[in-house]
Amino acid sequence: MSSRALLIDGYDYFFYSREEKRKHIHVEKGDKEAKFWMEPRIEIAYNLGFTTKEIKEILKTISQYERIINEKWDSHFHRE
Repeated sequence: MSSRALLIDGYDYFFYSREEKRKHIHVEKGDKEAKFWMEPRIEIAYNLGFTTKEIKEILKTISQYERIINEKWDSHFHRE
């Protein structure tokens, strides 16, 4: 099960339930997917198909919406 945190310009930012405890977010667009750690700092965990330019834009978006992503993470995982 997944929970959407953001949908911006076709990029879907979401969490999977019952995954690892370290705070992170997945991003998909079309057949491309990446995972980003949110702690101890924002950084890429893996990338399957996004260009370097797209990764930079995704990192910028994650930084811009970090507070909202963290709030949604806390809400999602405290609910289970």
